[in-house]
Amino acid sequence: MLQALVARGSLRAAAPSTFRCAASAAAPAPTVRALLTPRRCLSSSPGSRFGNKKKARVEVLEREAEAPSQQQGSAFGQQQQQWQQGQGQQQFGAAPSSAFPSYAGAGVRDREKERQQQGSQWDALGAGVVAHMRKVYGTLAVGIGIAAGASMVTMATPLLGVPPMVPGIAAIVPLMGIMYTSNQTMSPALRAGLFAAFTGLSGMSLAPMMWMMLKVSPAIVPQALLITTGLFGAMTGLSLMAKPGSMLRLGVPLGGGMLMLMVCGVAGMFVPVTSAWYPLLHNIYLYGGLSLFTLYIAYDTQNMIDEYEMGIDDHIKHATDLFLDFKIVFTKVMQILYLSRDD
Repeated sequence: MLQALVARGSLRAAAPSTFRCAASAAAPAPTVRALLTPRRCLSSSPGSRFGNKKKARVEVLEREAEAPSQQQGSAFGQQQQQWQQGQGQQQFGAAPSSAFPSYAGAGVRDREKERQQQGSQWDALGAGVVAHMRKVYGTLAVGIGIAAGASMVTMATPLLGVPPMVPGIAAIVPLMGIMYTSNQTMSPALRAGLFAAFTGLSGMSLAPMMWMMLKVSPAIVPQALLITTGLFGAMTGLSLMAKPGSMLRLGVPLGGGMLMLMVCGVAGMFVPVTSAWYPLLHNIYLYGGLSLFTLYIAYDTQNMIDEYEMGIDDHIKHATDLFLDFKIVFTKVMQILYLSRDD
């Protein structure tokens, strides 16, 4: 018993705060083992996390009990949010930059197009466009050669007696075949045959006029051919030196001029030669037609380039457009030279 008291006294002296919250004197005396076991004390020591009141100690314990559950809930919420983001990325793509990469490319293309439009059409030509233009002008040269050969054959044979309206109307058939077909819907060999037929019939329709011009002056036809070639080259160069697409704005005015030219031509057929309206209608049809189709050369040149850039690489059709321009300008120049000759 004495040993127990001595031991209790020494323990109290060594750690006075350990038994400050012990039971009252009425409680049974604890054993030595119980006294030696450290006990949790809810005292208000200077280093304690509890306050002086019992209510404060209860609140602290409740907050400590709720903290792990909140941490678990926040971790679960983060995992759920990450899972939802992963599902969204699988459904709509990993990121906006990878899901919609064309926006940046479209901006680059727009800037490149603006940069090209600041220069000339010649500066904007690519290797593919140049190759296509070579093909078109080569086909055009072959067509002009076929037309010239057909004209010479017609002038040297009894075919000269055929009214020019007959081959002129017959040429509309292969022309429609060229205009309303493409390389994908018809074989290139057949379309080349249609082009040869169209140019040959066009040459036959010009043979009577050329024969009459040569009878009046042998220099009219070569001069008309030289002037037409010069105008064709000048308007082609003008369209290449202009800004890209600038000549395409002339499409609507040229269409209106074509309609007015047709009205003047039809009206001139019914107006008597002695009428005061006949010279006016004749001059509009002659000089207006020359100006109109000279501008059409520049328009068709840029239209050819624009259609190729859009994926239409039909060199037969483009050569046909330019052949029509060349033929009509040649006819108008030949008539002007005939009217301006020295009697």
